[in-house]
Amino acid sequence: MIVLSCNAFAQPGYTRPQDTLDTKLYTYVKNTPDDVTQDIDKLVQYLKQPGGSQRDVVKSFAYWIMQNVSYDVTGFFNGTSNSEGISGTLRDKKGVCQDYAELFKAMCDRSGIPCYIVSGFAKAFNYKPGDKFNKSNHSWNIIYLDGNYTQLDLTWSSGYIQYVDDAWRYYIHPDITQCFSRPEEFVERHLPTDPKWQLLHYPVSMDAFLKYDDHNLMLKDSSRFFNYADSLGNFFKLSQEEQELKSAEDAYHFYPVMSDYAYHYYNLAVTCSNAATDAYNAAVTGYNKSVAQGGAPAANGDYNKDGVQKAMDNYAKAVKLLSKIKGFADDQINADYLLQKCNAGLDASTELMKTLK
Repeated sequence: MIVLSCNAFAQPGYTRPQDTLDTKLYTYVKNTPDDVTQDIDKLVQYLKQPGGSQRDVVKSFAYWIMQNVSYDVTGFFNGTSNSEGISGTLRDKKGVCQDYAELFKAMCDRSGIPCYIVSGFAKAFNYKPGDKFNKSNHSWNIIYLDGNYTQLDLTWSSGYIQYVDDAWRYYIHPDITQCFSRPEEFVERHLPTDPKWQLLHYPVSMDAFLKYDDHNLMLKDSSRFFNYADSLGNFFKLSQEEQELKSAEDAYHFYPVMSDYAYHYYNLAVTCSNAATDAYNAAVTGYNKSVAQGGAPAANGDYNKDGVQKAMDNYAKAVKLLSKIKGFADDQINADYLLQKCNAGLDASTELMKTLK
């Protein structure tokens, strides 16, 4: 599945935070045995052992990522990405912002801590005042802890890059200022594509975000009340597919960037297309077995009306989604190409259904 583009590096330099690090917990995490770091479940189990509150558990996860995962500078510049998810991140101990966010979420999911990945616009190392965003460029996490939502940017927490010896180089250097940040301060350099994830009753507009460097000035420029708590409550009542579409619509209304809008629809279309292809291939396997037995084809295994109908329905859903972004293409996706494949799959599934009496 294609994810929203994540081009924001860690911070370009290091500003020493106030010393609020839990040194005892930090030392425990630093001594994590190597033999548990390749298995997400074993790693989580070890990091949870000191016990304490859920906040301590979250800190353990954050500390481990800060100490061990480096930003994949080479992959970023080469346009290559981790295609193996959290297993690839754990093995290589490197990734881009999406990898940091996915690894942290995987840890929280295994601990019953509600965690979400948020995409948005970040004023990172290469941002210059006056720059405008043509698509989102960063991902981070929001967790629900002790009755409140709070943000964590594990990419920026883990280190920084510097241009040394004619090359960009990454340096691990934990910075806890990017964890458990107040929404009013976090929005100074992080603006979610979907405004409800600002966690502010007076969301900052893109104009204010671009115009000011200070969050106080940004907030003064925002006047329309927004009940983000109710919005999130209603959002979580939706199915995952409905959430994806809702996020696409809300993000586009907030700041009309076609690429981000397209990715939401494309991601859903990929999911539907994959499900359709799996169902179709399974039905064809059953069909071939039936024909091999001689005589007219008869229902066999997944070759039945329900199985073929599943393929048809998913292909049709993918076609509908892709039709909304017809003609869109960039360096990661090509809506028309997938649309053509899904239409062909729908036609093939329809013909296969005709063989079932």
